[in-house]
Amino acid sequence: MKFRHIPAALAISSLLLTTTGCKDFFAVNVDPINPTQARLADLLPVTQAAMATYFGMGTNGFGPGTSTLVSQYASGRDVGSFTPDGSSFSNQWDGTYTSLLSNNEQIIKQGTASGSWAYVGVAQLQKAYAFSIMVDLFGSIPYSQALQGAAIQAPRFDRDADIYLGSSDVQSLFSLIDEGLANLDKTSPALGAEDLIYNGNLTSWRRFGRTLKLKLYNQIRKSNDSRVGDLATKVRTVLGQELMMSNADDFQFRYYESTNPDNRNLGYTADYATPSRENFISPYFYRLMRGPGSPATTEPDANYVDPRVPYYFYNQKAGTSPEQVPLQYNSFITVPLGSTSTAANSTNSNIRTLPGLYPVGGKFDTNSGGAATASTGKGAAPQRFLTYASRMFTEAEARLMILNDDAAAATAFRTGVEAAYNKVNTIAAADMSPTIPAATIAARVADAVAAYNNASGNEAKLRVIMKEKYVAGFGFGPDVYTDYRRTGYPVIKLPGTELNTQLAGPYPRILPYYQDDLTTNPNAPAQHNVGTDRVFWDR
Repeated sequence: MKFRHIPAALAISSLLLTTTGCKDFFAVNVDPINPTQARLADLLPVTQAAMATYFGMGTNGFGPGTSTLVSQYASGRDVGSFTPDGSSFSNQWDGTYTSLLSNNEQIIKQGTASGSWAYVGVAQLQKAYAFSIMVDLFGSIPYSQALQGAAIQAPRFDRDADIYLGSSDVQSLFSLIDEGLANLDKTSPALGAEDLIYNGNLTSWRRFGRTLKLKLYNQIRKSNDSRVGDLATKVRTVLGQELMMSNADDFQFRYYESTNPDNRNLGYTADYATPSRENFISPYFYRLMRGPGSPATTEPDANYVDPRVPYYFYNQKAGTSPEQVPLQYNSFITVPLGSTSTAANSTNSNIRTLPGLYPVGGKFDTNSGGAATASTGKGAAPQRFLTYASRMFTEAEARLMILNDDAAAATAFRTGVEAAYNKVNTIAAADMSPTIPAATIAARVADAVAAYNNASGNEAKLRVIMKEKYVAGFGFGPDVYTDYRRTGYPVIKLPGTELNTQLAGPYPRILPYYQDDLTTNPNAPAQHNVGTDRVFWDR
């Protein structure tokens, strides 16, 4: 079996062979090593496919909902009207614990027993990454007592700050990362093609682990917890190490265009292979990128036509449409975020604008239109998690806001913008679609740097950084949602600010827990008030 071609659906189905039923006790206390043991080379691709499934842009992923909360997608569902409840993210919560984390824990336990330290180190880095995403979305969660099976049937919900920073009986994420990096340095059997992220390249895994530390340090920069300590020194230390060096180090799950078995991006299958479609594009996001002729935006450097537009969005209609549609700007057709109009519920699957080539492997837009089918695009774009471009934008923020080094921040920002455009071209070239000319990229980079340099004060400069990071991050909603809550940038349009929309609920600062797990676990807290509860770093 060629693991590099393992389809997400097939990988997830194999979980039935390695985990117990999640409803025996509680979804997060599945036993990671019983009833059977699987080969480590079989388990690793399962965990990585699960990560793409539950964190990504497919129907069972956190991507669409979090992208809606930051006005990149629009939705008429509960998340779009700011009324999520205990069932809104049930598949994502349950799948993360019972599929991703349980199998990952099995790798750690089996690999430790057999001295397979490369597997252990990789699994520990994956564990730290997965739990950091879950904390960023839900705050306090089962962590130290999770995945213990019958030994602990009702695991406690560890405080979010304790998971990040550690306590007397909770290992911090930073300690877990360090432990994983140390294990990667031990003599061990090698990884190979079963590693669907880095193909067994431990150097890239080390770079990812250190970059993850930088990301987490940056995210807690507003925390007043004393355990944060001398954050500036910690940031300088990690910046002095070898982090992600180029787009080749991107932490991402690779998809392919084959359909038998189906190896395509799950976001592609949701909006191209599924005739009813799943998502709308937010009009705010389109206008932000479209520039002249659009209603004014509130973001700096907004009056330009972003050359990435045809890579980001596919318009099924060419030119203006005589049909009654929810909201239209030339060939761009969508619904307003939080729309309650009649048109928002009309049949528009064959005319609405879809996510394009860059985020999900959809169609590069040539202005010729055409209703999308399962073969309109290839679906081969990777599911991005943590990229080199994101690393550079994070570095820019950290150098500016933590180290107060404007010049170094500007350099990192420039590199981030360049990397973001180059990433689009890499995906376009693999699709055999046109690429953005080098001169166009150079001009856009110069415009972005000018906007940064012309901004007055660190806060205004941060706003420029986050706007570029927001656009580049399209295709991985969890981090964009986290960045928006941390910084307030970009200044997105929320429900109630577009025609025929209604603000049904307060802005969700946190996601609601899976209600079934709260009901089953006597040690669980009360359900979140999503409008007032916050993650510890959200200040």
